[in-house]
Amino acid sequence: MANRYGIPNPPFPKTVYRTPNPEYGVSEAYEILIEPVPSVLGSRCWVVREIHGYYEEATKTYHHKVETLHPNEPQHFRTFEEAMSVADQQVLFRAKEGFHFLFMMNYNSPPWYSRIEVVLPAG
Repeated sequence: MANRYGIPNPPFPKTVYRTPNPEYGVSEAYEILIEPVPSVLGSRCWVVREIHGYYEEATKTYHHKVETLHPNEPQHFRTFEEAMSVADQQVLFRAKEGFHFLFMMNYNSPPWYSRIEVVLPAG
């Protein structure tokens, strides 16, 4: 199932790469996550986080890992649906910077991830 931008809905994280085959070496990536804020109760307890680094598939580790988005102020707390929308907007933002290849976990069949090329809207 996809949203109005054509980006498939969770599971998270959603990881975007510049290269279509990041499994062959070390590749620059942004990992976009939705997480609950542990100390917040109610429906507006979700935040969107983002990690940047160079992912190495062989060792399953990041090199030079930096958190590039980690809001902790209440004005950034969202409902789950709002957080999904913000995460999709972040995927589009990174696609505009050249990170067109979206990878997501796929728990239904090997290779256990889905690879999608993000096509930007015209304009």
